[in-house]
Amino acid sequence: MKKMKNSNIKIVLALAVLMALASACGSKKAVVKDNAGKPATGQQQQGGQTAQDSKELQKARFLQMVADNAVYSDFINTKMKIKVNTGSKEMTLPGVLRMHKDDVIRIQVQVPILGTEAARLEFTKDYVLIVDRIHREYCKGNYNQLDFLKRNGLTFSSLQALFWNQLFVPGSERIDQNALQQLDANLGSGATTPIVLKKGNMSYQWQTDSKTGRIEKTSIAYSSKQSGNTKVEVNYSDFVQLGVKQFPSQLNIDANTTALKGGAKKLNVNISMNGVNTDSDWELRTTLSKKYKEMSVDDVLKRVMSL
Repeated sequence: MKKMKNSNIKIVLALAVLMALASACGSKKAVVKDNAGKPATGQQQQGGQTAQDSKELQKARFLQMVADNAVYSDFINTKMKIKVNTGSKEMTLPGVLRMHKDDVIRIQVQVPILGTEAARLEFTKDYVLIVDRIHREYCKGNYNQLDFLKRNGLTFSSLQALFWNQLFVPGSERIDQNALQQLDANLGSGATTPIVLKKGNMSYQWQTDSKTGRIEKTSIAYSSKQSGNTKVEVNYSDFVQLGVKQFPSQLNIDANTTALKGGAKKLNVNISMNGVNTDSDWELRTTLSKKYKEMSVDDVLKRVMSL
């Protein structure tokens, strides 16, 4: 049982690093060439509109449709199963996912059968909290204080977009018209329409349904001589009704990175949700008793590297 509990803690720590990698370029501002509002060239159409104007208008409408697919609810609450595969180890554990939009993302990992909480990972706009319930230890700090998060550019906004199945633009808190103008959509590419954002070493791509605009896959790649290479892919499936919108109840996350010390790391996390709802009757912040001992970031990384 002790070995099982220690594995529970390592899974939460691995999730923390995975989230940092998933947002690897999130805090670095990036823009792509924006043709909206610029003089276009091409054959004049009826009414003085050019072919280029028409294409840009179609792109703008499609991007807005994708953005409008975001759920309206401010709360998402669900039971889940977390399956983590590090290449050498694999384990499936029950848990709970609680999210309050623009405020907090919390993952609670439980002990199988017993149902007691083994570990907790909490992201807010101001800090990151990792709690080891078994050993009564925790790690807490803001995004700049936790060096391994800072190096990977983790931001709450980009992480939230991945979990809420939404578009995001690094440097923008919300997806408004200014943010959408930085994205490009490859219309007419078939049943799936790619939306891309590129700048320097960064590459973002969302695979969307051409008819509904639903995001089915998000890919992020980053390459740097100083920070290493990171690639993360998030696949969304089994969409369920949540109000008048739909929300994915299955998230499959693949991460490959050379950004961590100790060599290349691969990680796969599958989150299967059951009973997705909009319940708001839960505490938005975790409070710990004085019995909990604070652990250092180095201790966290040592546990992750031992996976």
